[in-house]
Order: sequence, then structure tokens, then C-alpha cells
Amino acid sequence: MMPCCLRFGITLLLAVLVTEVWTQNPPLGSVRTECQGSVMMMMLDKSFVGKYFRINVIDNKGALVSLSPRLAAQCGYSLTVDFLGNAKFLASVLSCFAQNTNDETYKLTVQISVFSNSAMTSASSYVQSMTCRYSPWAEREILCERNYMEVSVRRGVPLIEPNFVQDDPDWSLAYPEATAADNSIWKIVFHLPANRKTTMTVAQAMTNGYGINTTPTRILVRAAYNSTESQPQVIQTVPMAVLRSTTFYKQRWMVMMVDTAVTCPTDGTAFTEQMITWNVPRVLPPLVPTPQITTLDVQMGVDGRKLDPATIHNRDYKLDVGPQLITVKIPVGADGGYYKSHVLDNTYVISYSIEPMLEHTWQDGPEKTKYTVLHPITTPFMPRPPVVTNNTVPKARVFNVTLGTFLPDVELVKIIVGPETLTVPEANLKGYNVQEHVFPNGSKTYTLQVPFEDPNVKQKVTPPDTRTYILPLTYLLNIVPENTPFTHPAVVEAILKDIIPPTVTGYCDGAAFYTMVTYGNMGRNWIPFVGSRELGGSLLALYKYNANATNFWMTVPYNSVDATYEVISSSGIRSRLDLTLKDIGTMVVVADFSLSCSFPTKMIDCFTNGTMAALAVKVESVPSLSPSQLTLRDQSCRPLQSDAINAVFYFNVNSCGTTRRFDNNLLTYENEVLFTSYRLRVACHYLVNDTKVVQFLYQNNPAPVVQPGLGDLAVIMRLALDSTYNDFYGARDYPVVKYLRRPLYFEVELLYSRDPQAELFLENCWATYSADRNSSPKWDVVVDSCENSADEYLTIFHPVSSNARVLFPSHLKRFEVKMFSFTSGRDALKGQIYFHCGVVICDANRQSDSLCRRQCIPGKQRLGRSVEGKDEVAVKALVSSGPIHLEQYGFYPSEVKTTQAVLWSPLVATLVCAVVLFISGIVAFIHIQKHV
Repeated sequence: MMPCCLRFGITLLLAVLVTEVWTQNPPLGSVRTECQGSVMMMMLDKSFVGKYFRINVIDNKGALVSLSPRLAAQCGYSLTVDFLGNAKFLASVLSCFAQNTNDETYKLTVQISVFSNSAMTSASSYVQSMTCRYSPWAEREILCERNYMEVSVRRGVPLIEPNFVQDDPDWSLAYPEATAADNSIWKIVFHLPANRKTTMTVAQAMTNGYGINTTPTRILVRAAYNSTESQPQVIQTVPMAVLRSTTFYKQRWMVMMVDTAVTCPTDGTAFTEQMITWNVPRVLPPLVPTPQITTLDVQMGVDGRKLDPATIHNRDYKLDVGPQLITVKIPVGADGGYYKSHVLDNTYVISYSIEPMLEHTWQDGPEKTKYTVLHPITTPFMPRPPVVTNNTVPKARVFNVTLGTFLPDVELVKIIVGPETLTVPEANLKGYNVQEHVFPNGSKTYTLQVPFEDPNVKQKVTPPDTRTYILPLTYLLNIVPENTPFTHPAVVEAILKDIIPPTVTGYCDGAAFYTMVTYGNMGRNWIPFVGSRELGGSLLALYKYNANATNFWMTVPYNSVDATYEVISSSGIRSRLDLTLKDIGTMVVVADFSLSCSFPTKMIDCFTNGTMAALAVKVESVPSLSPSQLTLRDQSCRPLQSDAINAVFYFNVNSCGTTRRFDNNLLTYENEVLFTSYRLRVACHYLVNDTKVVQFLYQNNPAPVVQPGLGDLAVIMRLALDSTYNDFYGARDYPVVKYLRRPLYFEVELLYSRDPQAELFLENCWATYSADRNSSPKWDVVVDSCENSADEYLTIFHPVSSNARVLFPSHLKRFEVKMFSFTSGRDALKGQIYFHCGVVICDANRQSDSLCRRQCIPGKQRLGRSVEGKDEVAVKALVSSGPIHLEQYGFYPSEVKTTQAVLWSPLVATLVCAVVLFISGIVAFIHIQKHV
């Protein structure tokens, strides 16, 4: 099947319009003409003709002839538009309306009308002429064009040759019509299968779409491939269109008959992914009476231009002339052709097109035949689904996606990111960074960058510390100039371990668990569970729950129903608290924490009146135990009282199956608390011979004595936004930027303590150029609890009063300093400043301590104190702020601190027992011995 020669809405009208022709010439360089043997070619640039244009032929009288597809095939014209929109107009030198001078010189004039709209109105018209020379002609020349077959034969009377051979049987079939015809008239006989024939006058043949004409030396017949009298035939496996005709002219003394048979290939191509193979029969029986022909020359070309052997070799073309077939092989993608984009079922596909030509000159008898075939070839569609390449570097936190590869005729129009549809300019304006990248061969790719933090990026959390960032995309693309749209969806993922999970810390005292949860960087997107119960409702008050923006903390008694008893001994119980954080959406465990401590508990009481009391508890190893089901050896002896975890037995040593034994001077009573897989031995020991002297005296009750125990205190240093101390900089605000002489408002607080007698005092505060509190340079801002008298801008202490946030003003100290800069030599140091404080926590009722009396501490007294002394009530600690960045706009001498490193004495260093605490929320717990 021959390809269609008219595309992209080019309208050719069947009409002959006689009108005045405007002789405006096309813009320079917009039309290129070329003579290609017996074909004249005009190439019209896309920038000139646009999408809507028309070509009319101007005859030798100046009349316009509009070409329809039928008239174009009849008269020897073809028009194609390539994938870039450039138009190619081809005309046979023997075409209608071409001016022929002696069958040597040919001139063609056309009018080019360019329109600005699809309605094809308001045209701009231009006239273009071209002249070609073509000579000498072979005795017979056949041209196989896209849309027509053309044969021209020399019509002179040849000499009688001695080896003359009777020609094709078509001669004898046509002879009766020729001898019976009227004189002085041209007729044509079409030979059909089964010896049928159709005779037409020239006028009748032209009415039926045939082109018949005579020139000074030749007669020609032209027909479309699908003409009525054309017959399909397979010659040497190649499909052919065959038109067998004899054209004759009769005069009284002579009948001249001309064989005007013509045949052209309609296919003959085969394809692989790498190679195009085109076959043309070497011998064409409809044209020659015998298979014995002599091939004089075979040449191939592309786009109507013959190629020399060197070019054929360089392009990897192959031309092979065999006894039956002439074979042309062209690699897919070779120079001379081009790729084109298409869409098939919303799938991106491409094709490769090339316009090879073949010219075969042979001799059969004394005459030569030149056989020229122009055969445009387009491969079947080749799928080329776009590939999405994920070039994302997760640590950069930006998706980097490449889509490609595309041919030059594809353009990216829009991108759908999540629910949002954006044009390319809109996407770039949003910060997505969409770029087109063109390679030297003309192919292209598109890159897209989207930040992880974009709202259209989805997230999936994989505990404990991994997030998957998901970017759903749909690319909207278009193929030009046809404006064929298609889409390509993609989902791009990046995995990054960037989650700071919540952390749990805790400790125990003699009666309870103390736990604190730090939220991490995902916020509070989880639910806490204590044991198996969700922490909420009445449990919040029961466990003294407190929270702020970054933490919560609580106190759980060791014998709480949510605690688990692990081990029982005669001296106490080992209890465990399990705290679990579960994802608020999926209930997947995000973090779990267990704190196990031993608590001294009296399990057995032995009374002198001969009774025993025993405490039995539910342990983890017997999860199905209900304490109310426990008994002594005598199963009728059940608990005096019980709950979910405890059972109390009270019984006489002579009951409930209690046994006794003597061991020297001891009398031992024993019993057991029993249940399935549960056994607890209880025993009391009594001295058999013992004398007690009891004296009754009257005296005042002694002062209550509290046994010392171990506990935790925590101290933190904050930087307030202003002097109201209502708002503070958070961990993400550091480093805080301040200008010279701007005030810095610091607050130091004792955390978690509810002891109103405890009071916090500032002993010394200083600033350093690095986070190391012992580094140099260093500048004191508080010395012995007082201002630094060497500082021109003295430290200002602010009073603390109670409010909703401050329950115990004695637990806080506030002071104000002015922002300054360190120097090195004569140069001011740029960068960050860190503030540190040594604090003292003491008993406010102890008047012997100078700090508790709110007095500056003399140096000798400070050096003489010992944290480890038994009578000492003050405890020391160190705290630090986060970095504060100096924003400089000028210096004043008083704002520059010239310091030297200050070294603490070894004795003082041994007294300081502290952990540096950063304002970023990392609180260090100082384990100390306190007196309650």
C-alpha cells in the first residue's frame, strides 16, 4: 500500500481558477529548489508556510490550477510534510502545466498561499518558479512516485534491426482496435486478466483519472496506483501494481502503436529492530518480453539524490544486485532518515522514516529502459516507554528525577504532583526546578527536583528511625506538530534514616519509679501505655503526670497495678515498670522501656502473741494467678484481704497447717502460700529461753528522724526572648543571633523538685568562645554570686515571683548581661558565644550558709567548703546555654572583652560535680545525696 502523499490538513481543491496572479516572491531562504533527474523538488520551510498553506500550479497562460489528490496523481505532483513541519513539493518534468522546451528544459511556476487559521482565509500569496534541464532521455523511462506511476516512451520510428523480435502478446490483442479506429485519433487499450481489454480515447482516459500526453519526442501515460485498470501482481515475492496498456495513433497510411505498460512496487520492505530490507525485482515481466536483460547500471539514493559508493559505505547502506532481486539494506536510525514520535494506547512509540530511491537501467534488445523508484519507508511502531530514573540523594532531602528519553518533537506541558496540576513555569515558580536537557543527537530528557518537605510529598514511617518519602507524579506530554497528548505516571521513593525516635529515661527510689519521655523530632504522634493500660484519664493524676513542649514525666509507685513483680525475697520485691509508646495511627510499637528496681518490703511479721502475718504478691512467672485464690497449706485458710496483685494472710502459729521445729534454742514455725505453680515459704523464729527486762520511763517524743536516701535533681539554663521571662528560645532557634549591647535574659531553674525549702543560687557565671566551659578566652559575668566589678556593663539580677509557671520562686534565678565580643590581639573575634553557670542548691533554712543568706561568698569560705562533708547542705552543679551568634554592625571599646584563660584551683575543681546542660533540651541528671 503506497503511503498517502497529502497530510496535516492540506486542502487541495479540484478546480481551475483563472485570476490575476500576484507576483510577490517568498522570503529569502524560505523556499529551496532542486533538480533531481526527471523530478523537480521545492522544499518549503516550516517557518514560512506554518500549519495552513496551499500550493496552486500556474499554467503557461497565467491561470491558477488548484490541485486535488486525484489531479495531483493524474498530473505528476506530490506533496508531503515532514515531522518538523517542512513541506516537500515534487513534480515530474513531464507534469501537466510545466513548460517543456524540446524535451530538454522544463519550467514550473506555482503559487504558495499561506493562511493564519484553519479556516484558510486571509491568505498571503507568493509565486515561486524553477527551471530544470533533463536530457538525454532513455528510450523508455518509468518513474514510480509516491502517488502515481509514470511511463514515457520515445515515439520516433526506429530503424528495422536484423535481430527484431516480436514483442509482447499485448500487441496482437491491441491490433484489431488500432486498425478499426478512426483516423487521426489517439486511443489506449488496457489489457486485463483473462485476455480482457478496455479501449478508451484519450479524453475518456483522462476523465477516468489517467494522464496521457505527448511531448516533442515522447508519449507518456500516468496512473494512480489504485486506478481501475491497475492490477496487483506479485513478482519475485514483491507486491507490484501493474498497468498493461498499449497507446496507438492511426493515420490512413500508418498505425503507430506504443507499449505504455508500467509496473511499480507497492511494498517489498521487511523490518527488524535494527535493519530495513527493501527488495525490487530485477526483471519485470510486464515490461520485457524475455527474462534475459542486461543490467547496465544500478544506483541508490535518498531523498531523490543519488549517492556515491563512499557515502553508501559510510552510512552502512547495502546495495546488492542479484539475478532476481535488487536488495537495499538500511540500518534503522541511519543518516538520511529521521525518527518520529507517536502515541499508541497512551504509550509512547517511535518510528523511523527514510525516502530511498533506486534507479535501474537495463537493455533488452536495442532499447534502454531507465526505471526509477521513489519509495518512502516508515518502520512499524517501536515502543519506547519513558524511563523514570531516580537520582535522589536522600541526605540532600530533595527528589531528583529524570524522565526520558524523548525525540525532539516531544514537549513537557504539565506535571501533576499529588493532587496539584502545574504547568512547567508554575512548577518552577513553586520551586520544583523543572529543566529540559537536549543531547547532541537531538534527543532530550526532563529533570524534576522536589524538596522532601513539600506538602505534596507523602511520608511512610518504618520504626524505629526510618522514613520513606513518596513522590507521586504524572507527566503530561505532547507531540508536535500534531498536538498529540499522552501521559506517563510514576511514583518515586527515597528512604532516609532521619527520625529521632522518642526516648525514655528513668530511675527509682525506695518507693516509686520516676520516668521521663523526650518526644524526638516527630512530635507526639504516639500514645503512651503504662503496663497494658493507656496513660490517660485518671492515671494522669494518679501518676503525677507533667508535660511541656519536649518532654513528659511521671511517678509510678512500685506497687502500682501497672507494675510487674519479678522476684520476691525475704527482704523485698523486685518490681518492673513497662512503658510503651505506640503509633497513634497503626498502634505499632515506636519505643518501649523497662525499668526494674528492688524495693525493700517487709514480707513477714512475727508477733509475740503467737500469730503470723504474711504478704504474698502476684509475680510475672505466674500470669494467670489471682491473689484471692491463694491459700495456706490448709486450703480453708484464705487471705484476710487481697487485690489484683497482693494477698495478706493473718493466722495463728497453731493453725492452717503450720508446722514447728526446734533447732537448738530456736523454735521455728513454717507454712506455705500455695496455688498451682506458686509456692511461697513463710517462717517465724522464736528464742526458746530468753529474758526481757522492760522499763517504763516518761520522756518527750524525740524529734522525727528521716533516713537519708538517693534521688535526682536537674538544673537547666534558658535564654528568654525579653525581660518578661514568659517566652524562651527553643532548641531549633539556636544559634540565637544578637547585636552588640543587646540584652541577654538568662534564667536558671531547678527542675522537678517540689521542696519549698530548697533554694538555687548562682555561684559563678562566665562566657566562652566555644562550647567547652573550660576553654579560653573566658569572661566572668557573675563572680561569687555578685556582679563582675571589672565589667563596664554590670550584670543585672531580676527578681522572681510566683505565677502559673513558677510555683517555687526559690528554685529560679534570673540575670541580664549585654552582648559583647571577644578579641584576639587587636581583632574582634567573629562567631558564637556560650554562657555557663556554676549553681549551688542549699537548704534555705540553714542560716550558717552564706549563699542561703543571699550574701556574696568570700573566696576563702568558698574554697573551704566541701560537698562531701556530712554537715554540708549545699550541692553544686554546672549548666550551659546554647550558642549565641554575634551579628556585627560596629564595635565600641567597652563592648570588646580582652581576656585570658582562667584556671580553677584543683581544690575547687574537686568540689564541682556537674554535667553541662544545653538549652537544646538535653537535661543531665546529677545524682546527689540529699536530706529530706
